[in-house]
Amino acid sequence: MSYRNLVSLFLSLCLLICMTSCGKEEKITGKTDENVFTEAQGSTENEDTADETAVSTEEEKTEDTTTGEKNTEDVYEFSFLSPEKSFFTYFEWADGLDGALVHSTHSFVKLNKTDAENYPEMAKLLSDNAVMQEKAMLEEFDNLVSIAGDEFEKNKQSFDTYVSSLNVLVRRADSIAVSLLWDSYSDYGNIENYRVFHGSNYDTKSGKELRLTDVVKSVNNDLAKAVEKELLSHTWTGELKSKDAVENFFAEAPYDISNWTVDYNGVTFYFAPGELCNEGMMTATVSFSEYPELFHEKYMNVPKEYAVELPQDISFFTELDDDGALDQISVSGAYDEERNKYTDHGVYTDKDGNSCIDDCFAYDLHPYYVRSEGGNYIYLFRQDFEEGVRLMSLVVYKLNEDGTVVNAGEADMSPAQYGDNIFLVLNDPENFILDDIGNETEKASFRIGGDGIPVKK
Repeated sequence: MSYRNLVSLFLSLCLLICMTSCGKEEKITGKTDENVFTEAQGSTENEDTADETAVSTEEEKTEDTTTGEKNTEDVYEFSFLSPEKSFFTYFEWADGLDGALVHSTHSFVKLNKTDAENYPEMAKLLSDNAVMQEKAMLEEFDNLVSIAGDEFEKNKQSFDTYVSSLNVLVRRADSIAVSLLWDSYSDYGNIENYRVFHGSNYDTKSGKELRLTDVVKSVNNDLAKAVEKELLSHTWTGELKSKDAVENFFAEAPYDISNWTVDYNGVTFYFAPGELCNEGMMTATVSFSEYPELFHEKYMNVPKEYAVELPQDISFFTELDDDGALDQISVSGAYDEERNKYTDHGVYTDKDGNSCIDDCFAYDLHPYYVRSEGGNYIYLFRQDFEEGVRLMSLVVYKLNEDGTVVNAGEADMSPAQYGDNIFLVLNDPENFILDDIGNETEKASFRIGGDGIPVKK
């Protein structure tokens, strides 16, 4: 077996173990005429969790006009959860090699203590996933060390570090649904690098994994047409392989398709290179506001203000103005492999090619999209260290209605830290739990100020 096939197999096995979807390979019914240093204190056994921080809001009960009685059948109580994210980094070194032989990173998400008590099934599932993921990533790391060691002995002059990364991002975490985006990346020296996305979506109360048909009323041509329209409505998209590429994809998709996430503003699909076009990856968001008839009402019960973790270099779609159409946003950083640091980062929109790029010197970048009453923002947390206490600082970008991007300011703040490698995931702009490093304040509640900078409550 070639190195390419072997390492691809390891990656695939890791993803299969980490993701808990199951079932037979069946077609979707209802179609019409249709990728810590080894100190890793954020282990799966760490019980240092956050205080209760979720803020609940209940949708008013609707009145049945025929009986005058309150109808509770389609009323869903909404409250934000406060998930915690753990980070791990592993290195292997070799004599005679300036850089690392293997560099592996991964993250996982669990519920905090209070949320775990309220949603035990969901908490158990995420905890079990974390255990399996940690085991799988360690096994993959050991395998890569063996393969990379052999390759280094054969090609010492041209050897490049083997890199493996699996970042789990929270797209949604509330009393109705939990949605995770698995961003897996691998770069095995002379082998072409590889990046793949998968979604895991769950009913919060039961912990049951959601199928696409649980969220979308019917996977038919109406959905395919909406996805195609969104794909072709934005600047950073390639040319479809054929006019029927999107329709054929959904017609042939298995019932447990996993290339989607249910977000606060709609459902986002992630198409790997080669699936719909011969160029790079394609993404599309079918929004609740523009296509309400496609979705079950339960998942459209969302707040007007929210925050979402973003992957780098992948489009995120939101409405910056009132024209009813989604706008395209991307966050990217320039990584210097010799320094092992990011040297700049930028925020981009597809409106007239607007952008804002700033210099930096950071080990890692953690971007969020923030939608608040005062506007749309990108919160970009810059990580200063990769081991022990992962200090971060914040830079805020304002996304204007015309698509222009402005640096709104900086602050020595980070998501609240509950261990050397555990951070609270931000999702409620009215209750951001932050460590205000500049003022030596920990785990305080902040709201979004008028200029976009967090203000202590």
